[in-house]
Amino acid sequence: MSDAANWLDHVIVVNESNDPAVAGDVQIYLNEDAVSRHLEHWYVHEKHLALTGTGQKAKLGLRDELVVIERVEPFPAGPALLNSWLKITAEHVLSARVVRSRKGNLQLGALEEQGALPTTIEGLIAYIGFVK
Repeated sequence: MSDAANWLDHVIVVNESNDPAVAGDVQIYLNEDAVSRHLEHWYVHEKHLALTGTGQKAKLGLRDELVVIERVEPFPAGPALLNSWLKITAEHVLSARVVRSRKGNLQLGALEEQGALPTTIEGLIAYIGFVK
């Protein structure tokens, strides 16, 4: 079982920020198919960084106007960078959920009420959710 692929290798996280160190609009896609269905062709020409769920660099390209993953490259700073994007995004999600709960539109979980967020990549992705 040690040779089994990690599902996070297929997850694509896109950060719409001109500076990769700054979390802009962070979008999480379940896989390449979801990227192709949601990102428009012009996006490939932007300077935004895309990472896999394991922090590898996902090079975006085009195939007949569809956005595809041309290749995945090692990116030593990727895991830490990905973690920082996801933590900041999860904080924004929590803030929005707190506002909605104060309006009576949803019930926070006990840990959310304490401001606790997941600490793993998997947990952060689950908390934030995928682009639908």
